[in-house]
Amino acid sequence: MAVMSILAGSLYASFDIAFSTRGTAEAALQPVRAVGLAVEMLRQEIESSLPPVGILAGEFLGTDAQNDSGQDADTLRLHASAHESVSGERSSDIRKVEFAFELLSEGDEGVLVRRITTNLLAPEVPEPVEDVLCRNVTGLNFTYFDGQDWLDSWDSTTQGNALPVAVQVSVAVGKRGEEGPQRGSYELSRLLILPCGGEEDGDGAAGQSRTQ
Repeated sequence: MAVMSILAGSLYASFDIAFSTRGTAEAALQPVRAVGLAVEMLRQEIESSLPPVGILAGEFLGTDAQNDSGQDADTLRLHASAHESVSGERSSDIRKVEFAFELLSEGDEGVLVRRITTNLLAPEVPEPVEDVLCRNVTGLNFTYFDGQDWLDSWDSTTQGNALPVAVQVSVAVGKRGEEGPQRGSYELSRLLILPCGGEEDGDGAAGQSRTQ
């Protein structure tokens, strides 16, 4: 009985350590999984970007910014072909999409949000549908390749109504500390190639050419 008690105690301690280690590993991987899913959603929208010409077309506007805490807080607004329904309904094949990094309140948790506006021909501009793609975000940065150089911002109205050839996306996440959000302990970057990047505008004026 004494030997069995000792063995049972040893097995319990081993299982307890194993489950604790598993919980710690899952907690550490959770931000990595979340930011990976968020970047995948970014990829789908950005790679579906349409040239800013035509009836429903709109500008491709990437703004370089930082918040009061010195964190990268870029925004990106584009028009893309719809690849999924919004709220269970598809009202247009083209929609306006905006990505932004925001704090829920002053000094509070940072989130990556996506706003989608459909039915672009409506008499009144409808309210966008807003989704939180990732929490515990500490930075969002976009850079744009015009075929020759990398730029911190992009305005299609000054780029011959052309899209960038490629977009570099970086999303940083970190755990929240007692004094507020900390610097990102994990950052995921991804290079995205735009199929319509560098194409000519509707008037025949060439945008930035694609390089090999």
